[in-house]
Amino acid sequence: MSSLPTRAQVLETLFRQWTPADKTIRVPVSEALGHVLVEDQFSQVSIPVVRASAMDGIAVSSARFQAGPPDTSRWRLGVDFCRADTGDDFDDRFDAVIPIEQVEISPEGGLTLLGQDQVHPGDNIRPGGSTVRAGDLLAKKDRQLRPFDLACLAMGGVTQVEVYAPPRVAFLPTGSELVPLGAPVERGRNIDSNSILARGLLTEMGAQPLCCPIVPDRPDCVAAALDRALEQADVVLINGGSSKGEEDFNARLLEERGCTLFHWVAAAPGKPMCVALIDNKPVINLPGPPLAVLYGMDWCVRAIVHRLLHKPMPRRQTIRGTLTQPILAPKDMEILCMMDVQPTPEGYLVKQKPWRGGSMPDALGAGAIYITRPDRPNCQVGEALEVTLLRGLEDF
Repeated sequence: MSSLPTRAQVLETLFRQWTPADKTIRVPVSEALGHVLVEDQFSQVSIPVVRASAMDGIAVSSARFQAGPPDTSRWRLGVDFCRADTGDDFDDRFDAVIPIEQVEISPEGGLTLLGQDQVHPGDNIRPGGSTVRAGDLLAKKDRQLRPFDLACLAMGGVTQVEVYAPPRVAFLPTGSELVPLGAPVERGRNIDSNSILARGLLTEMGAQPLCCPIVPDRPDCVAAALDRALEQADVVLINGGSSKGEEDFNARLLEERGCTLFHWVAAAPGKPMCVALIDNKPVINLPGPPLAVLYGMDWCVRAIVHRLLHKPMPRRQTIRGTLTQPILAPKDMEILCMMDVQPTPEGYLVKQKPWRGGSMPDALGAGAIYITRPDRPNCQVGEALEVTLLRGLEDF
């Protein structure tokens, strides 16, 4: 059996030893979409304030109908009746509403009844507080706010809410060979695309990304950049320098600080990941390859961000597809497989994109992922696999 910890073991240990303090902010209801409430929210107002018409019609006094339909030939708009559209309040002289389909109003403001025999007090009227009443519960604490939740809060007169603050996550790209996007690419240089990947993933998670300048492969530079990031961020991600190469200083830096929980994980690509706690802040050293960044961000960083946001991990859409090529993986490891998805009249066909030797844009453009099982790493042609979609079905 592998001595390396699994993804689940890493997160369980991290979450047991890490005790983050909740950070909250107050935001206008109009800007609270996707945030999570800190406290229950109650209506501040009653609506209708007094009453409102339940439909388009006219408001009348029911007392004039006690002996049957009255003679309305001399009735005048604004005197004997008034218009009362859906949701409108109306003059206190009137206590019932007749549907507009049951009357005719002349251009001069006269009224003709069309078979309306009986009218009772309160007909077609919504009483005060029937939409929402002051003190009603509008939204429970720990609810992630959707557009309809915001409408409920606004309906109850709530203008601001306290929510959990988006965690600030710093991303430190390290490597003397890296250049920023837009800079000339010379021999021995690579574009720092991982910062773009991390920024997008963190934004999707609901975090506030703090993408830092490229740090050269010098221990003093990495240490200084790490200290700056720890001052600004709730979580720090260091990219690169996690393995055993000549310039892999970053994992050693964390180990020297005596804060490392794990170095090497039974998950690939990205097996040399280092997980640490400094000043009660998670510091994750992600290996350099883009697929390792994608995998580590997906299973580790996403869990950290959602814990800080008090959000449950989202359930992604999955499909079952028939495997067209075998998947051969090492035992006791959880391997990220980038998968092609092909729809057919009979269902879906899936196959693994090349892990080594293939085009990186082709791999990152996969439609789905599959994580191999440590106890059953190999999958055979014709086997039905459940894969997790990275795109909507409409994209296939």
